[in-house]
Formats: sequence, C-alpha cells, structure tokens
Amino acid sequence: MAAPTNPNFEIDLARWLAGAQAKIEANNKAHFPTLEVPKLTLERGRRYIRVVRNESHSRSVFAFIDATNGDVLKAEGWKKPALHARGNIGDPSHGLGRVGPYGPEYLR
Repeated sequence: MAAPTNPNFEIDLARWLAGAQAKIEANNKAHFPTLEVPKLTLERGRRYIRVVRNESHSRSVFAFIDATNGDVLKAEGWKKPALHARGNIGDPSHGLGRVGPYGPEYLR
C-alpha cells in the first residue's frame, strides 16, 4: 500500500468512516426505520482504500479513499474510482461535505 503523506491519516480515515456511517444511519432512521442499517467496511489496496456498503443481501462500493493523499473519490465501478476528488479526509469537513448516505455526490 502507498504511504500516506498525512501523519494523521488513520485518525482522519476513522473520523471520515464514522461520519459517513452516521449519515447512513440518520437516513435509514428517517426514511427506512424498519430496515437493517448498512455497515461500511474498508478494503485496502495498493493505492486506494475501497469503502464497501454491506447490506443483508448485497455489497456495493460506497467510495474510494486515495491512500497517498486522503482524497475521497466516487466509485466508477467495483475496482476503479472516478476521476476528480469530492473532498479530502484531512480538510475541515473531514471529507464529508459532498458525501451523502449513498456515497460521494456527482460533480456539477
């Protein structure tokens, strides 16, 4: 795996993951109170960390995190992130400003 340039990378990543999970839980509580809340897990690759949304019968990519700089990327597919960062886990919003309960937003 590529070495992160941010010395607080693991702390920032944990904070981002907790914030993204909180967005999912709030959305489920408001709109789907009887359904099981999906859980986010991390799968580390050479350069990117895949954030997987685990539901009772399926798994999907929620986002990718660039392990070299902390950029939050939308998924283009299961194995590939889309171009252009939607935030960074080290910024004041912890990279959550453009992340919703289903993943990073589309670019406008």
